[in-house]
Amino acid sequence: MKPPPISKYARRETRTCLRHFKTNLRHAAKHSDDPDAIHDLRVSIRRLTQCFRIFRDLLDPTPVKKLRRRLHKIMEHCGDVRNCDIALELLEECGLTASPSVAKLKTARADAAWKLHRSLKKERRRHHRALSAAAHPPHRAWQIATRLPALAADFFQTGGAAVAPGSSYQTLHRFRLRSKRFRYTLERFERFYGSEMARGAKALKGLQDRLGAINDCVTTIDLLRDDPRAPAGGRIKAASTASSGTATHRG
Repeated sequence: MKPPPISKYARRETRTCLRHFKTNLRHAAKHSDDPDAIHDLRVSIRRLTQCFRIFRDLLDPTPVKKLRRRLHKIMEHCGDVRNCDIALELLEECGLTASPSVAKLKTARADAAWKLHRSLKKERRRHHRALSAAAHPPHRAWQIATRLPALAADFFQTGGAAVAPGSSYQTLHRFRLRSKRFRYTLERFERFYGSEMARGAKALKGLQDRLGAINDCVTTIDLLRDDPRAPAGGRIKAASTASSGTATHRG
């Protein structure tokens, strides 16, 4: 079967991501206390945002720009909730459920969840119209073919810097974000390239799980930095290391 023209393909893939976002938006608005619902919403936003990056030359920029601004605000609220959930989960694995830090985190989580709930209710009332093609896509359609090699080169370059001796956590964090963007891009082209692309995306998922476990540890330590009664960072690191083999970062 002959693949559709790239502009048509871009709209179809973006609409698929938009539909998944709307589904997760509705679910998270009803279940803002469910960590999985918040996580799924975050992942759907990342996939949609990456679609906008990949196909930016083929989509009408006006509605995309407006939606991206709103998505950024939602992601900030989701991140506040998610960080508290991760910290609470790690403290539980450390056996510190009675720690004063837990009560503090639960209060912060409740406040963040309320702000997120208001934001999601507002977004649900908006009309997410189908994204249309750019006015003159043919002149730029060829650039899509160069985007994958460029992303791959950036991914391996950033990865090389992350594993270099003496590299900082910021470098590792940058690599984690690059791996997500690269993986979500590969997923968008599985219809074109089939099983080989799917295998690459699966390998990146395993890498994300391990990088995510490290990030959870750093996030938790940072949240508890100003709490003199917080548990030592070593115990949190140990819990994070123990969980990395069975990480649940389903993004």
